[in-house]
Amino acid sequence: MEFFCPPCRKVIDNSHPLCDQAQAWFYEASGKRLWRIRRLNEYAYQYVTDEEYSRLCAERPIILSEARSWEDFDCSSYTGIDSRGERTSIFD
Repeated sequence: MEFFCPPCRKVIDNSHPLCDQAQAWFYEASGKRLWRIRRLNEYAYQYVTDEEYSRLCAERPIILSEARSWEDFDCSSYTGIDSRGERTSIFD
């Protein structure tokens, strides 16, 4: 799965280790609600916190082809509580 590195916006693949900047961003997101979105006509996913997602929506309408969120994000395991109430990986 490919996604944009949250701080630098480079496209990376989850099969490779995260760079220090991405690790720091995910660490800061620990305990928060995390969204994985895919904009229409883009292949790579984008990870944003709930605050960032709200700001994106307020700035201008965004058209998404996919959106998924996790509560109580855990940066040590890259998991969160999904809509079914189960702890799952954000990379699945």
